[in-house]
This record gives sequence, structure tokens and C-alpha cells, in this order.
Amino acid sequence: MPADTATGLVLRRIYDAPRERLYEAWTTPQILKEFFAPADVKVEDVQIDLRIGGGYCIAVRNPEGEVWRVRGLYRELSPPQRIVCTWSWEEDDASLERETRLTLEFFEKGSQTELVLTHELFRDSEQRDNHERGWTKILEVLPRVVAPLGIKGIDLSGYMVKDARRAIAFYREALGLVPARIYPEDRGAEYDFPDGTTFGLWGGGGKVMPFQPSNGILFAVADLDRAVATLKSRGVALAMQMETPNCRMAAVNDTEGNLVFLHERKAV
Repeated sequence: MPADTATGLVLRRIYDAPRERLYEAWTTPQILKEFFAPADVKVEDVQIDLRIGGGYCIAVRNPEGEVWRVRGLYRELSPPQRIVCTWSWEEDDASLERETRLTLEFFEKGSQTELVLTHELFRDSEQRDNHERGWTKILEVLPRVVAPLGIKGIDLSGYMVKDARRAIAFYREALGLVPARIYPEDRGAEYDFPDGTTFGLWGGGGKVMPFQPSNGILFAVADLDRAVATLKSRGVALAMQMETPNCRMAAVNDTEGNLVFLHERKAV
């Protein structure tokens, strides 16, 4: 039955992904965390006991630092067509808590999938409208998570090297980078950064992959002028400097023939 428009809502979206992928996204904690709290809300934790009568709990942190939790029980699980569960936010005042019902249905549309989200039994139109705004934002993020490849960023990038030991020494002495991991047989090293990305040096004299010089890695710096001055004090010659409307950068050649950029974003 359609949701009562006074105390329920229905949202429909079509995604470029098979319905198995959509069903997996809504029932897998690691994937759910990627799309459930967009913009300035952060998912703190997702717990799922995926069985009829099993429960779930999703904790999110708002921009003010408050943690909100929503809980429920699974009433129907019909992969990959349908999920039905209860839905209730924890409230400081228990009298405000209201158990609602959430239904997710996945319909094949050729190579695409139509998601029909039905949320019912709200206490009033205000609660319904708040949830409609929240669900709309979440459903806008979902496409990039369920896309065929699901690419969400760059985990690791790097350069080929002819002599791993020589390259590691250059990056340590010229750029001050200390390897997080050094691989045996001169196969290279990897460097972890505070933002979660990793830079690699690979090759070890062609034992793993044939060497070819590259360019395009831009290392982020907070103060390009200071970074350039430091390079010059270490006897490292600049290969080039340039400025665009969005950034400033300087480049040096490493010992292996790769062009290494230091990059400073301009304030927006």
C-alpha cells in the first residue's frame, strides 16, 4: 500500500548499478558508512545483525559534535528485492521516540535499478519532512558508491625507479620523507601521509615492472615559498615553477628521471 502522505513518504531514484549492488550497499556496514551521512555529518559507527529479528544501529556525529543514533529491527529480508525494518532515533526525552517503518525495494530496469524508499508512521508532518530532506541528501550520494567501479578516490600513487636505494635516499634527503615500508630485493618503498594517502616508489631495477619515467604526482605543501627555499638550501635545483588561478607549484627531477611537484592550493 502507498504511504499515507500525512505521516509517510515515498522517494524513487534510478541508479546505474545492478540491484544486487544496491542491496549490498544497504546491508554492509563498510559501504553504508560511505553514503549514509553526506555533507558535514560523519558516520561514527554502523552495527548490523543481518537476519529477520536482528537489529542494526547507526551512529552519526553532527557538525556541533553531538552523536545521534538510530536503531531498528529487520522485519523482512528478501535479497536482492526488498528490505523492511523498523526505525527509531534515540531521544533525550524517551516520550519523543517514535518507531517508524522503512521499506527499501529494488526493481530491475534493464542494466539499471530503481530504488523505491518508503518511510511510514511518522508522528507528524514535521518529522516526515525532516526525514525527507535527510533521505534526499543520502540518495544523492549513493550513485558514486554503487557505480560499477565504485571509485571513491586515490589510495596510492607513485613513481617507477631504476635504483630503489638511490631513490629512497633522494626522497629522504631532499624532501624529508621517511618510508613507512621498505620492500626487500630493492623493490622500493611506500610512504604514508596524515591525510590517509600513500606514495610509492616501485621497480627495483626492473625486477617487478619495466622502468618508465613519469610525472603528475603533486605533493601538497602549506607554504610553497618556504618549501622551495628549503630545497635550494639542500642543493636541489628546480626544474620549473608555475602558477594557475587555483594553485602554485614547483618541480624538481628525482634521481630516476621523474618530475616531482610541490603544490600549494590557493585560498578559495
